[in-house]
Amino acid sequence: MKNKWIWLCWSLWLAPVWAADMLQVVTEDYAPYNYLEEDEIKGLGTEVVEAMLEEAGLEYGLDIYPWARAISLARSRPNVLIYSISRFPEREAQFQWIGVIARINFHVFALAKRDDIKPFSQLSHARAWSIGTVRNDALEQYLIGLNFSNLQRNNSNEANMLKLLMGRIDLWPVSQEAANYYVRQAGYEPGTLKIVHDIEDFTGGELYVAASLKTAPEVIKRLQEALATIRQNGIYDGIVKRYR
Repeated sequence: MKNKWIWLCWSLWLAPVWAADMLQVVTEDYAPYNYLEEDEIKGLGTEVVEAMLEEAGLEYGLDIYPWARAISLARSRPNVLIYSISRFPEREAQFQWIGVIARINFHVFALAKRDDIKPFSQLSHARAWSIGTVRNDALEQYLIGLNFSNLQRNNSNEANMLKLLMGRIDLWPVSQEAANYYVRQAGYEPGTLKIVHDIEDFTGGELYVAASLKTAPEVIKRLQEALATIRQNGIYDGIVKRYR
């Protein structure tokens, strides 16, 4: 097994110095796909990416940041991988896309006790309420692109969840899996929330691992082949089953 080290950094603009032949792998706290637990980065997406890197035989460091910092690094530095990232036209030319690491579906949640917020069929109806988003993530960019102006921008989905529970926001767009995880972490049951809208036309329901544009083509090819291998040999399916 190649040497691997994890350097955890929550400082917004501090970044380590990296060896030229080492990949910097970045993500955000977005459970259950990637999250910090007892000084270790865990999650479905994390396990898939680590298995891919081990199969490829590449050395790497794994960092967890606020999403705005993670995506800034992946856009500006060479030899950076980012996961779990949604793929849509505005991002297509900003990264080299390695492959899908997980399936995901997004919904708009409200507190179950909010009888004044009824399920709605059109996303535009959400303009009547305050919406918590993660700064610079795909869902926020999607809503900004639709000219939503009623957004409260935060650094994490944990912050969104806490604000929802405290009544400081009305709606929280996020995946079912992430909503369940963060609500349980706060000591509540998933039934505390209700889905008021399914966001069906957003990303196609897939999360990717991608690389910065200045990452060498031979590294991209090696990673794509490694991801295909762990799908073929059952490693990928074994990881996914543990999170169902």
